[in-house]
Amino acid sequence: MDIQLLFFAAVKDHFPDLKKIEVSEGDSILNLRKILTHTNPGSESILKVSRFAVNQSIVGDDFVLMEGSVVAVLPPSSGG
Repeated sequence: MDIQLLFFAAVKDHFPDLKKIEVSEGDSILNLRKILTHTNPGSESILKVSRFAVNQSIVGDDFVLMEGSVVAVLPPSSGG
């Protein structure tokens, strides 16, 4: 099943052209972290500390993805 991906800040640099990805039915956010890390091993450290939102709601690693979900990857940020 396909999900749409939105990357922000530093994470966007690791996946500049990735807009959609295919995941298996029943895959969770934790599985998605692993898939993304496998796609770009250099992203592992930033993905470990990033939060994920599905359809504009922050979710935990155990959240199960559904067909057509829009997943935003939100790295930590600081502002002034």
